[in-house]
Amino acid sequence: MATALRRLKAPNPAISFMKEIVQRKAPNISLKQDTARLCDLLGLKVEFLDRLQTFPAHHLHHRSLCEWITIILQNNSRSLSLEKKSSLTSELLVSIGFDPLSAAVETIMARSCKGNTQYHIEPCEWAEIFIQDECTYNPSLSSLNPRQFPIPSDLANSWFQLPPITDSKESENDPHPYRVNIMNFVSTESQASKEIHSKLDDILPQSNGMTVLYHGTDHYSAVNILFRGIYLRAGRQNRDFSSGSGFYLTKNLDEAVNWAATTTAKPAILVFLVNRKDLDSAERLDLNNNEERWREIVTSFRAGRRRVKTSQSVSAYDLIEGPQATMRYDKATYELLWEQKPSSYQMCLISDDFAEKFKKSLHSVLFVGT
Repeated sequence: MATALRRLKAPNPAISFMKEIVQRKAPNISLKQDTARLCDLLGLKVEFLDRLQTFPAHHLHHRSLCEWITIILQNNSRSLSLEKKSSLTSELLVSIGFDPLSAAVETIMARSCKGNTQYHIEPCEWAEIFIQDECTYNPSLSSLNPRQFPIPSDLANSWFQLPPITDSKESENDPHPYRVNIMNFVSTESQASKEIHSKLDDILPQSNGMTVLYHGTDHYSAVNILFRGIYLRAGRQNRDFSSGSGFYLTKNLDEAVNWAATTTAKPAILVFLVNRKDLDSAERLDLNNNEERWREIVTSFRAGRRRVKTSQSVSAYDLIEGPQATMRYDKATYELLWEQKPSSYQMCLISDDFAEKFKKSLHSVLFVGT
């Protein structure tokens, strides 16, 4: 059923905010803040950042504090045996630097238990994801103005579009963001997925020649994709089909909603309506029925070994598709093993040229709030 769309009237506070958010670097916390206070806000042990005081100032300022915290967490993780970090526990979080009495430990554990991402994300990475999200959205830490939604609107749970900015060269050259359907979506966590299905049923056209793909992310990243496009090098390290240069999609809306809900306090869902002819004409590496090749690629990227060789072997492709990986610790061999998740599917864009073309298929963005 078709649904009526409203276009926000210009000028609108959203426009200046959107310009501000896409022109700045990712928000982060300052190195000048009191480290004990920062540790308390992030749920870290009070002495967690003490080692930074021994670094020369010129060395320290090469990275943001959020990056330094992530590096320290990674170093602490490397000092543990593989068996100890094979599953996410409160004890593991404490051993890499979290205060056992902090709310952060409870939050990380609760997020990891949602849906089915627990064995897709490595245990220590849950901590890194939490820290990065807090640095972005915790109002006591972030440089972003605290807002429930990045695009102010009185149209909660209704579709709208942004007004074109006729005096903007960027708008004239690429009017695409102003054709995308946007919703500031408010729901309870238990009903979110069901209600998002209903909202999209109202607006997605029924066409045999189109494929719908979803990407779960956070508010800030969704705004950047909306206005700047897909930047492959913003991808996470050590993923199934990439390491630091990939953009993942799924055909399953529930999986996208679950991924966003478990990895950020500010979930967003991007909906792409893609012409199947464009997908068919792409250089695709299909691993759905090639488990040996799938295992070779996943093991290489996930373990961080032979990444250059593996990247070169897939560099001729625009995208890779195949099952998701789940982690299992083998007590007999003392190894982490990656196995195919039954009945799963993911697509990873790895070509800049194809990603540039693909961004034009962005149909809808839902910013989720509670």
